[in-house]
Amino acid sequence: MRKPSIDFWVNKQEHLKKATVMASNIIKLIGVLALCTLISMLFRQMGAHETNIVLVYLLGILLYSYMTGGYQYSLVASLFGVLCYNFFFTVPYYTLQAYRPDYPITFLIMFLVGAFTSMLTIRIKRETLLAEEREARIKALYQIGRRLLGVKSSANLTEVSAEELAAQFSADVMVQFYDTAGNNRNRFVKGKDVFIDDKEKIVIYEVYQSGNPCGRGTKLFFDARAYYLPIINQNGIVGIIGIALPQPQVLSSVQMEFLDTISTQIAVVLEREMLYQKQEETQIQIQRERLRTDMLRTISHDLRTPLTGIMGSASTAFDNFDSVSDDIKKSFLKNIYDDASWLSDLVENVLNMTRFDEGKIKLNIGQEAAEEIVAEAVGHVRRHADGHKLTTIIPSEIILLEADGVLITQVLVNLLDNAINYTPDGSEITVSIGRVEEQVVFEVSDDGPGISKEDLPHMFERLYTRHSKAYGSRRGFGLGLSLCKSIIEAHGGTIAIKNIEPLGTSVTISIPAKEDKDNAAPYFSC
Repeated sequence: MRKPSIDFWVNKQEHLKKATVMASNIIKLIGVLALCTLISMLFRQMGAHETNIVLVYLLGILLYSYMTGGYQYSLVASLFGVLCYNFFFTVPYYTLQAYRPDYPITFLIMFLVGAFTSMLTIRIKRETLLAEEREARIKALYQIGRRLLGVKSSANLTEVSAEELAAQFSADVMVQFYDTAGNNRNRFVKGKDVFIDDKEKIVIYEVYQSGNPCGRGTKLFFDARAYYLPIINQNGIVGIIGIALPQPQVLSSVQMEFLDTISTQIAVVLEREMLYQKQEETQIQIQRERLRTDMLRTISHDLRTPLTGIMGSASTAFDNFDSVSDDIKKSFLKNIYDDASWLSDLVENVLNMTRFDEGKIKLNIGQEAAEEIVAEAVGHVRRHADGHKLTTIIPSEIILLEADGVLITQVLVNLLDNAINYTPDGSEITVSIGRVEEQVVFEVSDDGPGISKEDLPHMFERLYTRHSKAYGSRRGFGLGLSLCKSIIEAHGGTIAIKNIEPLGTSVTISIPAKEDKDNAAPYFSC
């Protein structure tokens, strides 16, 4: 047996609805005319003039027209009002005959007045209803638009859009967004997900390809479960809305127009989000370019001193090679080596910071012994810390952590270099290791003059140069602590800096620990 099409069910439903309305209007007409007749009979007994009786029927016709709202019903009411007046209130009574020659004119005028006034009443009523509907739609669009404009992300936009549409149409709703490549970006369904059916997916694909509405209530895929409308902005089709009303209901033309307006609002919000993202990307790019420019300017300025020292030592040693003693030559070579090592460290910092900015740096995470990291860092800086006392405090138990050992060592080297450079000769610099719950804690502290209140809040900012006095010849250009912060945060840890009372500075690093007693690392004492 062939299944009836959706047009059959829709037409059947419409016929039943029309029959019900017609029966209701007939009952209303009988009731109004009966009431008018009873009132008119009462007036006749009171001796009222026939004109008053005509006005009673005209009032009844107006009331009936207001109750029904159809022009054809107003004409029928006017006709039957005239017949009732003729039958009950003209001589001879209870017949449709009229002996007076002026009655036909009275009947005609009564019919025309009733028909005209009832049609005018219906027109005013319809215009009032249309104005109320228009006001309700405008109010709904305003509320929806206001809520949509407050959405900050496309994921939230799908949810908010679906919720608002479901409330407006009392239906199951799907809102789906696409990226520029046509891939699903975000999807949200309010109500039953009838949109995952294979047939519905075909309709959705057709809407995306053609850019035209399809589905129930349209000529194409009229037997679909839902009506689908594309969301279009300047970039093309960016999404699709699906509305699944309870069968066999279909969207009216007014509802489709309302939905099209909402889809336009959604498209505007999506376009605004895309423009905002592009603006953010542009601002980030501008900021990166500015930082690169500042970095190059700062590097070129701050590297002149060590480069001048290298060139001066090399030139002096070369020009006086035969006349100076071996000790002086070794001194020149040591100065050249120290300055070159410092320049190498600075270049490494710059390269690593660039890799972090571009997201190209990869952490080689492994199980590391905290003691080994500290020993390597202290050994690296000890050769140019002749005037400082380096002390390590290492617990007896083995402390392991999951980290990139090379990068953590570089962090400690940077911290130690800062401590050496910003403390006078004779200062003590201490590196300690500890464990607090599930965190491995490194602390680099000194007994120097500390950090000024002006500098302290900005210590981890890139390219920030301290106003504090640098005791060494190497004044950094503001990448060391910024790089340290990036490395530690990439490990899921934290870094903090503070002054110690009465004198000194402390930098504390916390990194997640690794509990593994089977792989004990050797103990180092530096």
